[in-house]
Amino acid sequence: MIRPQDFEHSSADEDHVLLTEYAAEQAREWLGHEHRRLHRFPVQASRPIALRELDAEHNGVGRWLMVDILDISKGGMCLMASGAHNIPKGQHLLLDVRSHPGLGQLRLEAEVRWCSNCLSFTTLGVRFLVPLKTAPSLAMERRTERRDPNDEPWADE
Repeated sequence: MIRPQDFEHSSADEDHVLLTEYAAEQAREWLGHEHRRLHRFPVQASRPIALRELDAEHNGVGRWLMVDILDISKGGMCLMASGAHNIPKGQHLLLDVRSHPGLGQLRLEAEVRWCSNCLSFTTLGVRFLVPLKTAPSLAMERRTERRDPNDEPWADE
């Protein structure tokens, strides 16, 4: 049986991230291996972000999609969206991360590394085009109702 006390604690530099060590170990059990180059920090109860596909000229295509952050590293994130979405590997995305001031920027560009979907949800791994310098501090979710990012004033920026 896995117990939370069996895990090493994160360094003081990483304590500001909303972590759940149990989830990291659980993921290794499910997958049986770990191939990521950078340490991922599982996230718990953080505010969602919005993503939008970009065309070859880096212009937004289609509508914004609200996604939850499942884990984060300096190099990328694992995200989850409600419903089935087919986002191809290599697709460039614009991530609106203004709900997390700890990231120090409003938007990030990313590339889809993998995407898996079923009828009720889609998970995808994204690589930041410019890696973060440090593991960010993420804001906890306080909303009781999900918002449509396309109704936000910044959606047309």
